[in-house]
Amino acid sequence: MDYVYIDESGELAKQTKYFVIGAIIVKNPNILDRLIKKARIIHKKKIGGSNELKGNRTDNAILKKLLKKLNKKDYKAIVITLDKTNIYKISNTYDYNKLYDTIASQLAKELNITDSTNIIIDKCKPKEKYVNNFNKMFLDNLNNPNGCNVDIKHEDSVNHKGLQIIDIIAWSVFQCMEHDNSEFIDLLDNLIVKKVFED
Repeated sequence: MDYVYIDESGELAKQTKYFVIGAIIVKNPNILDRLIKKARIIHKKKIGGSNELKGNRTDNAILKKLLKKLNKKDYKAIVITLDKTNIYKISNTYDYNKLYDTIASQLAKELNITDSTNIIIDKCKPKEKYVNNFNKMFLDNLNNPNGCNVDIKHEDSVNHKGLQIIDIIAWSVFQCMEHDNSEFIDLLDNLIVKKVFED
């Protein structure tokens, strides 16, 4: 069984130059749970009452230590980046739900499904119909040649440590793209970053 956690960084509206969406793939989700739990114990004073770790809120020193420890684990991370000057190349850019789904489908193409897989996505869709539309497009584009069983769930990151980890990874890539700051992604060896809609 594989576990895939998906989250994004940046905005599809005009606030940022880039939009980033990524996935972390693991066989054992407990390794991600333990990383977050240990970080919370070790850095209890700095983290305080926050109920989750996030790239844009957590102290940079804590994030770097967490990424260094993650890099010693068995994982793979894939991140898709969109330069929003190319957004005109995508249909339905007026509809942010469809736009999000289209960009996420590019990530789906990069996920090589070889076993039964649980996909957990950070919950962002306001209505069930949008969730269903996302799931259909994502499954249609998923690289799943053997037809392995795939289950998609949209969950709150507070309840899934894996979503907190991919939030930090996506944020790290966003820092590199948006602010030319690679100090975070340089800590990750098993990270693939791909640009989409460049041609």
